[in-house]
Amino acid sequence: MGPRILLVRLGAIGDALRVLPALRRLRVDLPQAEIGWAVENWVHPILTGNPNVDRFHVLDRKALAGGWSAIAETGRFVAELRAVGYDVAVDLQGRFKSGVVSLASGAPRRLGYAHGDGSEGSFVFANERVTLPDTRENRVQRFLHLMQPLGVRPEPVPGDLGVHLEPERIEQAGNWYDSAGAPEVAAYPGSSLHRARYQRWQPERWAELLARLRSQGLRSTVFWGPNEEDYVDQIMARVEGVARAPKTTLPEMMAMLGRYRVFVGSNTAAMHMAWLQGVPVAFFPGPARPRTDAPFGGVPYRALWAGEHFSETASKGSQSACVLEVGVDEAERAVLSLLGEGLRDRGE
Repeated sequence: MGPRILLVRLGAIGDALRVLPALRRLRVDLPQAEIGWAVENWVHPILTGNPNVDRFHVLDRKALAGGWSAIAETGRFVAELRAVGYDVAVDLQGRFKSGVVSLASGAPRRLGYAHGDGSEGSFVFANERVTLPDTRENRVQRFLHLMQPLGVRPEPVPGDLGVHLEPERIEQAGNWYDSAGAPEVAAYPGSSLHRARYQRWQPERWAELLARLRSQGLRSTVFWGPNEEDYVDQIMARVEGVARAPKTTLPEMMAMLGRYRVFVGSNTAAMHMAWLQGVPVAFFPGPARPRTDAPFGGVPYRALWAGEHFSETASKGSQSACVLEVGVDEAERAVLSLLGEGLRDRGE
């Protein structure tokens, strides 16, 4: 029997998705390992069924709101972790709460980021600390580097980034896509509420971009998530001939996005859903260096980034110009160039 390894990545859908290449590499390089993943309930649906994981430990975040439910849920979760007898815990999140989970698991060996590469003092919970060669490196590479002490190679498995979707979900997405006329462009304008102030492009610019693409015979679908309806309504009211995606679950959206020829949108989980399936992306990094969040492993992309407004020291909220100052011309060129690359890759 191989080592029992616990991955700790509790929240953030996009970051959980970017763990998948490292997870797949771990499974390939240590095939006898017994792999568990500690994750919060709202993220779990995008991971469920992944054959690279032997068991998920799902923490109900709502139950942690306070009172006896928080005590009961914490006790249940910790007892479940300890019952497995993990040999190693890998804190991929690098936050205080993930460090606590790593320690609470009872694993005698705890991998975490060195001071300066994690945050919130998470390094104190690790007894093996990994110093990254570049703190701002791509998140996929960051996760791979953290697993190196286990004997895992620091590059993805060629042609296999660890994505899993149930066959029926893929079939449903294909049927939906065909019935929609096989549009070329998936657009995702939204962002989470706490990032709305500095990651959302102006609705009128979105509308102009989609109208320009339509004038060139390209069909677009606008995808959206919770708390984004009003923002998307503002865009749809300004443009004609653009489809709006139905309400979806996370696995449904991922399966649907994988059908498109190009994705354009915010730096969100949807963007990672697309490129992990090989879909070229044009994305707004917002107030962050593009290389940290960009697609990895050769998937074509364009960063829509007004970098002259970026500052390492200023607050993210004060750097909204990194998004707002991106012109429609630049976005249009990015989408068209990515479509051209896709055609060349297919020999068309």
